[in-house]
Amino acid sequence: MIILDSQEFNTQPTSSEQSCIFLDNKQTDKSIDGSYLELCIKAGCKYLVFMTDDTPNEDMLHIHLLNKNLDVVDSATIGSIYSTGSFRDYNIQDSNTLTFHFIGKTEWKIEILNNKEFLLPFISQPKGVSRKNIFSQFFKVYGNPQSEI
Repeated sequence: MIILDSQEFNTQPTSSEQSCIFLDNKQTDKSIDGSYLELCIKAGCKYLVFMTDDTPNEDMLHIHLLNKNLDVVDSATIGSIYSTGSFRDYNIQDSNTLTFHFIGKTEWKIEILNNKEFLLPFISQPKGVSRKNIFSQFFKVYGNPQSEI
């Protein structure tokens, strides 16, 4: 895993919910959910992209796995209504694992899988994580968020 700088991978908002992808400072025809790029990691020929909404008091973290053609192959979102977080303290653990903090004191972990795995809806994900594709995953999300009351 290597961290890409803004010259190698960047985004520009096209609406309040989506952004256009730039690769090597060239605009592509690809878009992803989120309006602010937090981090992009290249893992082999895949891109792991972390985007936030830049919405005060309701910021969500969108995590996208893109293939070499910049097509979204998997996505997950951390957050919920009336919750907010800041993406911080990311750390590459090994060639397919990254940890970070987003909401509260929870340490989250992303593991990129070698192959697509079956995902059991509503049971397989930690609290606060949602996915569009609910029956398969190309990366796993680990975390144990606690109530902050």
